Amino acid sequence: MLFSVAGKTINDKCTGVCETVDRSKIVNEAGKNKQQIVCRRCQSLIFPQNVVVIVKKPTKVIKNMSVGALTGVGSESIKEWWYTESDLDFDTVGWQTVDGVKALVCGDCEFGPFGFRTDDNKKFYVAVERVKYI
Repeated sequence: MLFSVAGKTINDKCTGVCETVDRSKIVNEAGKNKQQIVCRRCQSLIFPQNVVVIVKKPTKVIKNMSVGALTGVGSESIKEWWYTESDLDFDTVGWQTVDGVKALVCGDCEFGPFGFRTDDNKKFYVAVERVKYI
């Protein structure tokens, strides 16, 4: 079902788990994001195109996504990330501690966690298969 909150269309049927994506459509020749990266639930912009690089480590177990990030059932081991060392690269992002992890969530609808930041707040990872591309 789709509905609107604060001018955003909300997809309350989106899944809270990783969804397979075609890498050839989302990664450019430089290894950066070819498309805008947005929240899968409300389509708020997370990263503009050509800002973050794709990396294949670290492997991290993250709780399945939910609104507020705390009530997701189960977890997944994630190995592929959009990576940045600057919080200024984000357009919209929120933070929440989930099971001891500094989790990244949508700054508008609080859907997540779709990534994490390191304890020193200097490295940021967004799961490639937990976001949408437009």
